[in-house]
Formats: sequence, structure tokens, C-alpha cells
Amino acid sequence: MQIRLIRSATLTVDVAGSRLLLDPWLAAKGEGRSYSGRATSPLVDLPLTVEELLDGIDAVLISPLHSDHFDEAAQRALPKSMPILCDSRDQAAIMAMGFEDVRAIGQRLTLGSVQIRTTDGRHGPPEVLDDMGEVSGFLLNAADEPTLYWAGDTILCPEVEVVLANERPDVVVVHGCGALWKGKGPLVMDGPMVLETVRLSGHAKVVVTHLDAVDHATVSRADLTRMAAAAPIDQSRLLVPEDGELLSF
Repeated sequence: MQIRLIRSATLTVDVAGSRLLLDPWLAAKGEGRSYSGRATSPLVDLPLTVEELLDGIDAVLISPLHSDHFDEAAQRALPKSMPILCDSRDQAAIMAMGFEDVRAIGQRLTLGSVQIRTTDGRHGPPEVLDDMGEVSGFLLNAADEPTLYWAGDTILCPEVEVVLANERPDVVVVHGCGALWKGKGPLVMDGPMVLETVRLSGHAKVVVTHLDAVDHATVSRADLTRMAAAAPIDQSRLLVPEDGELLSF
């Protein structure tokens, strides 16, 4: 398995002969929206062209239908025949965008040799959930490959803890920028939650993404690296990749 961080929560995953694109946010630097009023996101450019990114993609996996996970630039760039995999609640909305092959994952969906199923999470504390809406993570399994748990836009919560305890994934991808909405949050994992996820994840490698790209973030790569250095965790199991970096498992 290979995971490449593109920018923010956007990743490519090569597993069992399939290449997945996760949460494509393809706007150029400063051509999205502001989430806090401080700046216009995304705060950084993509590390490669959209054409290079889309080359060889077999399917796209979407977690929330938020503008920093599946934006208008991505909706324009992706071929309408591209298979789009999503939670069942988002299927109709994505079909309304003109995509022709939208597959609801539900309890289990098979893409080639890869089995995918949804997991639950919470996009922040109770006071923001009406604004944030429901979110999903995903578990990816294939023979002779590590099990990948992409937690998605969620804080560390009982739903996530259950997946870590019951599924014992080999690789865990979390969104770790903290972030606030109208002064409330965190909306996704902050530094202490990331470090606790490492502790709860047993042998797994924990990959932290969704960093240094949105204007409402409260945690940066530098913050997380500094906190991790002072924490009683196995440093080798925490990975904080740069944009464009390729990780192999």
C-alpha cells in the first residue's frame, strides 16, 4: 500500500492494484473560501497539476460533501464517468452534480480486490454538529495488504475508539488541524487527540493530514511535531507528511 498526501485531506491510495483519490479539493491557492474570515483557503498550492493528479485514478472516495473535501474545481475536473464512492446519504447529491457512476458504500462495497465499508464519527462537539452535519470514515481491506482506517472529519470520540479497538487497523489516517467554527471546536482532531489516537492504535502507523491548508485551523505541522516530541509515545508510529510526500506500508 502506498499513500500520497496531496494537500489538506486530499490523498491518493494505491492498494491491491487500484488507485483511489480521496476527498479531492482542487482549487488553486486562495481560490476557495474563508472559514474564519482570516484568509482565503486553500492557503497553499497543489504540489502537482490536476492533470498529473488524475492520471491513473480508478475511483474517487468522498467523506463529507464540504467545500474543502469535494469542491467545484474537483467537480469540474473529474470525468463524469469516474466511479464515485460515498456514504449512501450523499449518493443523490453527487448524482445531481452529473456524475454517472455513484456507488453507495453502506456496510460493504468491493472495488477490484479492495473491500470498503463506512465508519461513524463526530465532526466536532455537540454545539456544532447541526452546522457540520453527518460524516463518515472508511475501512479498506485487501488480501496481503495493510488494513487502512481513514477516520475522516471527526474528533476522537467513542465511535472512533470502537473501530481502533475492534478492527485493529495497520494504518490510521486522521485529520489533525483542530479547527474552529464560530469559535467552537475542535471540528477534527487536535494535538492531544492525535497523540491519544497513537496510544490507542496499538501497532498501527498513524498518519496525520488536513494540516496547514485551511484558515480556521488551530494546529499546524510544527505544533504537532513539537507536542509529539514531548509526549510518551512511540515516535516511529506517528507520521506527519508534507504535501506531495509518498508513504509506503
